[in-house]
Amino acid sequence: MHTFSRTTNNPNLDDLMDENKLWVNPRVAEIWGIENGQKVWLKNQDDVVSSFPIKVRVTERIRWDSVYMVHGFGHKEKRLSRSYGKGASDSELVTHVMTDPVMGGTGMRGNFVTFLLGNPKKEEVES
Repeated sequence: MHTFSRTTNNPNLDDLMDENKLWVNPRVAEIWGIENGQKVWLKNQDDVVSSFPIKVRVTERIRWDSVYMVHGFGHKEKRLSRSYGKGASDSELVTHVMTDPVMGGTGMRGNFVTFLLGNPKKEEVES
């Protein structure tokens, strides 16, 4: 239903999906002690932490070694009122882009994340 990030601020499409969720395999959720609907922050291999938390969707529909989220959520722009702070932004976590030296194509699936179960930005909120 969403294409690109601009559709997440569309009121009609917002009614269908108002935030993204992080798909996590049940085996991984059990190891981490994560429950369906629990909010987590994500941290990538370059220590970039998601600006906002994302709710977990525990599902067999994702491999144990991968996670998935819909693109276009977790905006930091407050004027995008329907998607501001709702879910996490996959874009901010993609810090490693590989470029094919022959044809110039890019690969962005070489990024890795881990879960942060507590609010890593708690000190910023209290300030």
